Amino acid sequence: MLREPKLISDAMPAVDGDGVDLKRNSFFDGRFDPFLMLDEIKASADETPNAFPVHPHRGIQTLTYLIHGSMSHQDSMGNKSKIHAGDLQWMHTGKGIEHSEKPDVDANGLWGFQFWLNVPRQEKFEEPKYQDVSADDVLSIELNGIDAKLLAGSLRLNGQPYLSNFRSLAGNASLLDLHWQERQLIDIENSDKSAGIFVISQEVNVVLAGGVFKKLPAGKCVSFSQGEHIQIHAESGARILFFSGEPIDEPIVHQGPFVMTTEQEIRDTIQSYREGTLVSK
Repeated sequence: MLREPKLISDAMPAVDGDGVDLKRNSFFDGRFDPFLMLDEIKASADETPNAFPVHPHRGIQTLTYLIHGSMSHQDSMGNKSKIHAGDLQWMHTGKGIEHSEKPDVDANGLWGFQFWLNVPRQEKFEEPKYQDVSADDVLSIELNGIDAKLLAGSLRLNGQPYLSNFRSLAGNASLLDLHWQERQLIDIENSDKSAGIFVISQEVNVVLAGGVFKKLPAGKCVSFSQGEHIQIHAESGARILFFSGEPIDEPIVHQGPFVMTTEQEIRDTIQSYREGTLVSK
């Protein structure tokens, strides 16, 4: 059965860090559980992007993916690294972490995305973790006129199963970058309770029952009904991020960089941060 668009929303302008301009998709209402947020950052090659100074997190995972540019990272666990175009950066904030991020351009500018994902309550009190994934370790797939990169998890594409080298996202989530090189249709077989796409360039057509199309331009974020297959048709140059996973199914209580399950946990987290005990020394 075809999965069809259920809710369509627009990415909204936002400013974060030290004046960094973003386009933000917020999902704290649980519609994409375990996904909580998706930010897009872009800059031209002659710009100098602002930074994200040291700030805390608790209770989430973050996944950063770059198409162009670079991102330097430093955190309270002692990690210090820099990812480049095609790389991934994953962080499980656990019970508390502080980090800073500094984006920069390359010859093509800067273009990147960061997802926030919710985690089960018990994981919100575990030790934090961090991992970089090189572009060389990302699974690239040639699909009859579509360049595909399976960034995380596992999916069936045009009837063939594929397994990513990175499978640490909450909710057994999967993440796929699809870039059309010619006019083509793709079939994504997926029955995760949460599934969506974000159109990042041009436009795509989602196939509905009866073979009709739902046209979706760049900047649209779409959640899908339940089913087994999502079929998308597009022309050369179109590009999307597909993401899916199984919900954590726990309350989402969000304030700033913290995501917990109760208001009391949020208050305790803020108090810990103020007292300097959020992060292990």
